[in-house]
Formats: sequence, C-alpha cells, structure tokens
Amino acid sequence: MSDHVHLLMETPGTPLSKIMQLINFTYTRSFNRKYGKVGHLFQGRYKAFLCDHDEYLLGLVRYIHLNPVRARVINNPHECEWSSHKDYLEGGKGLIDTDKVLRLFSERVPQARRLYKEFVNEAIDKGRDESFYKTGDQQLLGDERFKEKVEKKIGKLDRPLRKPPLRMIFKAIEEQTGIEHEEVVSRSRKEDVIFARGLLVGVWREVGYPMASLQPVLRRDLSVLSRLSKVVEDAKGRDAMRKLLKKLNA
Repeated sequence: MSDHVHLLMETPGTPLSKIMQLINFTYTRSFNRKYGKVGHLFQGRYKAFLCDHDEYLLGLVRYIHLNPVRARVINNPHECEWSSHKDYLEGGKGLIDTDKVLRLFSERVPQARRLYKEFVNEAIDKGRDESFYKTGDQQLLGDERFKEKVEKKIGKLDRPLRKPPLRMIFKAIEEQTGIEHEEVVSRSRKEDVIFARGLLVGVWREVGYPMASLQPVLRRDLSVLSRLSKVVEDAKGRDAMRKLLKKLNA
C-alpha cells in the first residue's frame, strides 16, 4: 500500500521480531540511499496477529490481495505491481510459497489457480471482512478452541506482555552480568561490556520498544545497534536473554 505493507508469514523457527527488524532496517537503508534521505521510514512498531491456519489462511490471503482494490488504488488485484497475487495465478520464483494455499483448492495446479482466482474475485464487490478486526487485546485471530490451544502452549496469554522501563532493564542486566549502567553506555570495547550492551539491545527489541529509541541512550546509530543485537543469537546470549526476560516478566 502507499504507506504500509501487509505480510502473511509462517515463522516455525526464527522469531517474528527478528525478521521484522531485518526487513525494516534493510528496506529503510535502501530507500534512504536511493532517494537521498536520512532517518526513519516506518513509524512505531509493527502490528502482529497470531492466526489460526485452518480457519483464516484463505480469508487472509484474499483480504491482503483485495486491500488495494477496496482502497480504490486499482480496479483489479491483478493490476497491483507489489502484490503476490500474480504469483498465485502465474507462478514465480520469489519469496512467496504459493503451494500451501493453492493445495487447499486442488492438487492440480491449473485447477487450483482457477479456483483461487474465483475465490478472490467473488469478494471484490464485498466490504472488508470485519472478523479480522475483532481480535481483542490478545491479538489472536481464531475461535475459542484455537485461543485455548495457544494459551496452553505459551502459558501466559491471560496477562499482557509487560514493557519494563529502561532503568529496570539496566538494573536486571547489572544483577546478571555485573556490568553497571555507566559501563554499558560508555565507549568501552571490553568483551563483557559489549555482551551486556548487546543484551540491552536484544531485550529492548524483544519487549517491543522501537530500536531507534535506544540511539540517544547508547549514542550509536541503528547499524551498530543491529550488530549489537546479534549478541543474543548464540547459545550463551539466548540463555542470558531468557533469564533476563524471566526476571523482567516480559
């Protein structure tokens, strides 16, 4: 769309926050380089919904592909240059995995594409599906059975995720690593200080704060913060991150 993008993703391994950080950072850098701009491109944190694959997959695919039509940007979803709709109709070798959706229509690709096209076109003149806007505070898209299933799996959906203040994160890092606030924000290149600094960036991102809001605290640009966040990717970092998040109840 002109000022936002819709993505439908399955994330069996890599955390969504890490994927979105990489997408937003690399696209912003490319955009700024191309148009001679500086600074942020996207405003605020992305909005995410956890969806029931069985009940909502097809509806979401159709909703996304008809969004520019309902916004009167185009008349037919096939006209959208930046949509994956053409991949479903004609195939492609890009990022889109069309098999998961097309096989819900037919195992035979030509027939699946025809049925998919009919499925999308039959809703062109209808209004938006309000079911996608009734997710509540938990941002879950599915029936009660799906919500119960998710709740059992992660065990804490009855409580909202907590965003601890910066001072609390600094305190937790000091208790866990022995590195004080002043050292974390310093220019020190000591290995243990860099590790603590990376933990700060990783936790800050994980609990939902925008990365850019850490820039005035650490006095480093976004590319440096992105590199620091890699501290939490190995076994030692992941374990430290897990302990910190547990301590912060995030």
